[in-house]
Formats: sequence, C-alpha cells, structure tokens
Amino acid sequence: MSLTTSQKQQYDRDGFIVIEQVIRPDEAARLLDRLDAIIKDPDRPAGIVLQVEPALQRAESSAVGFAASIRKVDGLVENDAAFGALARDSRLIGIFSELLGPDIKLFRNSLMMKPAQHGSAKPYHQDSAYWSIDPPSLASCWLALDEATAQNGCMRVLPGSHTWGIIEHRHLADFQVDEVTLDTSREVIVPLKPGGCLFFHSLLLHATAPNESSLPRRSMILSCMSARSRWAGDPDRKPVFPLLAGREHAGCV
Repeated sequence: MSLTTSQKQQYDRDGFIVIEQVIRPDEAARLLDRLDAIIKDPDRPAGIVLQVEPALQRAESSAVGFAASIRKVDGLVENDAAFGALARDSRLIGIFSELLGPDIKLFRNSLMMKPAQHGSAKPYHQDSAYWSIDPPSLASCWLALDEATAQNGCMRVLPGSHTWGIIEHRHLADFQVDEVTLDTSREVIVPLKPGGCLFFHSLLLHATAPNESSLPRRSMILSCMSARSRWAGDPDRKPVFPLLAGREHAGCV
C-alpha cells in the first residue's frame, strides 16, 4: 500500500491523512476476538499492561464486567503474535515508510478501549510533548477496530497544528494544552469504519470526546519513528525500540 501525491501533500500541509480500510473488517474483528481472549486470560504475559478507567478508579462510575472497566492495553505488539504481526503488516509499513523513510522503529503501541457510557475524554495535546525523541517528527497510525463515531469518541484534530512547534502543556484535567487558548473552529472530526486508519504527525493537536454511547470504541495506536531518530531522555532509561523495517543506525534509537 502506498500514498498518492495528493495524500503526501495533505500530510505535509495538514499533519494527517485518513485512509479507509487499511485492513479488512474481518481482520479487525479477529483482532477484537484476540483482545477479548487476552483480557480474560489470568495468565497473560506480564508485559501486557491493563489500565482501568479513571472514573472507575475514583468510584465515580461502575462497569458491567472487567473488560468494560479498562481504558487501555499496552505492550500487545511485543507480547502477542497477532498484534506483533499487525505492527509489521506490509500495508501499514508501506504507508509508514512513505512518511518516515525505509528504516522504521516502533516507539509505542497502545490499544485504547473507550468503553461504552464511561470511556473518558482525552483533551487536546501533542504526542511529542510527552516523548523524548529528537526530532519530534514521529508518525502514528490510529486504527479503528470498532466503528468510531462522534458519539463514541472518535478522533478530533486541528489541521496544520503540527507546524506550530511544541506548545506549552499544563497539568489540568490531563497533561494537555489549555483549550481556552485554542481556536477549534477548524477542528476536523474523524469518524472511521473498522479497519480504517488515521495517520498523523506527533506534533498534531488531537483529542477525543468521552464515549456517551452504548457501544465501545476500541482502536489500536502504533507510533513509529525513523530509525535515525535519537533518544533525548535519560540515557540510562532508554528503552529498546523494536525494528519494524529496514536497518539499525549506530548512535540512534
């Protein structure tokens, strides 16, 4: 899978592109089945980490069943064959290689659960404000496994905001940009069918609303970088980043 000239131009101009059905709906459904099995398995690998919804942690809400209490699942690519294969799927790698070059490393992966009725909001933020990677020009794929709608918390983005540099983030409801300072009149809401993807720059301002619907909104996020990128954090805390395509570069991530 490759990008057209107009898609590349849109990514450079707006900081994102939407590609419908990168994987088939039946493939998305199988990944959801695998996710359910992992969540139910008490002997799941220790590297797969589950995070409970904040409102449930504070006893401000309740959930029917354990799966409906989970906000996100980390470490799937490194610890599960099905999700590991997804990260290395040639359809995704083909797009990432056009955005980042041929040598690609995985920075992080996270499956965002957004449960029905109480899936929490994520205010406007830039991913590179959190990440110790130089240059701050990573690319993420937000892959819809369920249908993502305005009602259940699909992505919202501010086109062109990836050209603004890193904006001040503050500890408010979250570590976020103060939305009072933002002009959101040009906000784009990005609904997706299962298997559809939003690819976006790590400086793009993006957010999601709470899930107030009766349906879950589960999405897999794969954030990748050029293997020529450099770690800008504490050298003693540098993680090992999996190589997804191409080759390693000495002194780089």
